[in-house]
Amino acid sequence: MDTLKRIRNAVRKEIRVDCRKEALKILELCDDKDREDFLKYHDEDKGNICCMVLDFAKKKLVEAGEMEQKEDDCFKDPNIWLKDDNEEN
Repeated sequence: MDTLKRIRNAVRKEIRVDCRKEALKILELCDDKDREDFLKYHDEDKGNICCMVLDFAKKKLVEAGEMEQKEDDCFKDPNIWLKDDNEEN
């Protein structure tokens, strides 16, 4: 099976319907390593880690100016979950 078909199948299995378009865009623009990691964790049945791969890939794409981060996006900077509750935005 070619890589594009594997990616589409993995996205259908791992990503909820309303986030699939964004996931496919991230996987289209990201580097080979991120795509390989996404497929690796899909093959290992680790869906949550697949989403983390997309979060980190999206962060890199936003920082490189290749994508924009919007308020209602599914995939966001994963570091937001690490902020201390006492910190300001």
